[in-house]
Amino acid sequence: MFSFKAKAKNGLLCAVLPTGEGTAFAIIRARKGSKPLLEKYGFHPLAPGQELQDNIQQLTSRLGLGKSQCSTVLNMTDYQLMMVEAPEVPQAELRAAIRWRIRDLIDFHIDDAVLDVFDSPASGARAVQEHLYVVVSKASTVNERAELLQKAGVDLEIIDIPELALRNIAAGLEQDERGQALLYFEADRGLITLTRDGALFLARGMEVGYRQLQDQSVSVDRLALELQRSMDYYDRHFQQAPITTISLCPLIEPVPGLAEQLEEQTGITVKQFSITDIVEIAEPLSDTETARCLLAIGAALRTEPTQL
Repeated sequence: MFSFKAKAKNGLLCAVLPTGEGTAFAIIRARKGSKPLLEKYGFHPLAPGQELQDNIQQLTSRLGLGKSQCSTVLNMTDYQLMMVEAPEVPQAELRAAIRWRIRDLIDFHIDDAVLDVFDSPASGARAVQEHLYVVVSKASTVNERAELLQKAGVDLEIIDIPELALRNIAAGLEQDERGQALLYFEADRGLITLTRDGALFLARGMEVGYRQLQDQSVSVDRLALELQRSMDYYDRHFQQAPITTISLCPLIEPVPGLAEQLEEQTGITVKQFSITDIVEIAEPLSDTETARCLLAIGAALRTEPTQL
C-alpha cells in the first residue's frame, strides 16, 4: 500500500513485522511453475530490557535484509479500511477526490492523513467498477513505522495491511478459485476476509481474538453470526456463488473444537490450512510458529505494485 520505493535486488521478497514481543520475519523466493520457497522465517523475541529497534537491527544484520526489497504490515489498530464510491475523475485527480470524500469518515484531520486505494471487485448487478477500497492512516503512524525499520537497517519498500497479507495467503489455497472465507485471530482481535480468484471482496474486523474464543459460550456464536452476515453481503452485493469453504488460520494459543463448532453453526466446511499448502519449506512449522509469522509470510507473498 504505502510505497517508499520500487526495486528488486536479488529476487527475494522479505517482510519484517515488529510487535510488542519481538519481530516476525519471512524471506521468500518466487519460482516460475512452482510454489514459492519460504527460505527463512521465524520470530526474534525481545531480550529483557531490549529496545525494539535494537531487536530489529540484530535481525537485519543476521539475515542481510539490506540486500532484499522488504515490506512490513501495520497493526490492525493503526489504520482504517473503508469502501467508498469510486469518484468519476481522471486518474491524476483520484487521490485528491478520495481525500475530499473521506474527510468526515475519519476521527482526525484529513491534513494529517496518508492514504492509498485498491480496487473492490465490481458489483455483480452492473459489472462495473462502482467502489474502491481506501486505506487511511495518520501520517505520523506510517512515518514512525518507516523510521523504526529504516534506522534498524531494513531496506523498506512497502507498508501493507493485514487484509492484503491474508489475501495473498488465500490466493495460494486451492479453494480460492471458487471463493473462500479466511479467519485470522490475534490475542484480542480478528479478521474475516472473503476472497475469490486472488481478489479481496470483503474484509471485516472483529474485537474477537483467540482469548475470547477460549470462552466459547459467547464468542463462537458471535463469530458465526459475523461470518453469516459477511457471506450474505457477498452473495447479495457481488452476486457470486455461495462460499462453501472456511479456512482457519493457525492460532498462537489453540482453541479446541473451534473448527467443529463453526462448521456445525454455519453448515459450511471449515478447514485448518497448513503453510505447506501455499509455500514449500524445508522443515514444517508448528501452528504457533506459523501464527507468529503468518502476516510476515503473507506480506512477502505480495506480487502487485502499488496503484497510486
